Amino acid sequence: MAFNTHNTDDIEIRPRFKLLSKTYTDSEVLERVKKAIPKQENVIGKIKGSHVFLSIPQDEQHFWSPAMEVVIEKHDSDEDDDKIEGTSIRCLLGPKQTVWMMIMFFYISVAVLLLFGGMYGLVKWNMGHETNLVWLIPGGIITELLIYLATKWGQKKGRDQMLYLVSFLYHAIDDAEMERL
Repeated sequence: MAFNTHNTDDIEIRPRFKLLSKTYTDSEVLERVKKAIPKQENVIGKIKGSHVFLSIPQDEQHFWSPAMEVVIEKHDSDEDDDKIEGTSIRCLLGPKQTVWMMIMFFYISVAVLLLFGGMYGLVKWNMGHETNLVWLIPGGIITELLIYLATKWGQKKGRDQMLYLVSFLYHAIDDAEMERL
């Protein structure tokens, strides 16, 4: 199955998807992933409870290298009176946490500056005073757009590694009846 075909959101920076394993229980899926991690030298994995954190080895990482968080839990769902049981596998891909926090810091800083500086500039301009603070509005919008474009460029740069992590997860679970939700 092609990566992210269920999501038509082109502006998504941190792709997420959900899998359903009808064959294995949550502990069996976790055990299969736990056994596959040491066999794969191109993936580093840490397991904490039902969470699995996958990343690329340090020597192959670049600034935009992805990290993948996988949450494995029991799945119970009643859809159309058909009880679907199995294991739910929720996956979240994105840049490393430090990179993600930096991106959010820039987004929020520019947004706050845009909001308050722009409001102040518009009030002064409305009162008939000359001010350059009005230029914060188009400047802030352009800066937000540049940050977004930088994240999309970084996502494209880390795409091969991202697909590798997804492929590793699929091969580690190795469930022919696994479906994408």
